[in-house]
Amino acid sequence: MAVYLYIVRHGEAEPMTKADELRELTEHGKWEAKRTALWLKTQVANFDCVYASPYIRAQQTKDIILSQGIHSYNQEVVNELTPEGDAKRVTDYVLANIEVSEDKDTNIICVSHMPLVSYFIGELTGYTPIMATAGVAKIKIDIDKWSGLLQTLLSPDQML
Repeated sequence: MAVYLYIVRHGEAEPMTKADELRELTEHGKWEAKRTALWLKTQVANFDCVYASPYIRAQQTKDIILSQGIHSYNQEVVNELTPEGDAKRVTDYVLANIEVSEDKDTNIICVSHMPLVSYFIGELTGYTPIMATAGVAKIKIDIDKWSGLLQTLLSPDQML
């Protein structure tokens, strides 16, 4: 069966008035995250694994996504999923931990930040987009080649 990786940038965050890792989502950012969650729900009923940055705004985005009726079998905070994280290390970590099922698709989500999300997509597909807040990239993974094909790239305004 197929492996799909959904890379999500967190929703809009409050201005940089405190430490970056402590910034929270704005009301608009919460709306964006909910809209992204509703679109994801049209794609996926269950995530096999949810990886998220330890930063508050990414955790809030992940929580909003999961609060919309999408189930997750496994959740993990990945310290490398921060804005300055190493895209190659993140790619290697995520791909090395994929467990392919023979009877169902494997769905994984990573919630992170710019610029890492762009570089992460670039590591997999060769295309490095600028992502909107709460934007999502859906990538079909070729686990044998450790690469992917970008199938969808949306901002919250393009969803639903």
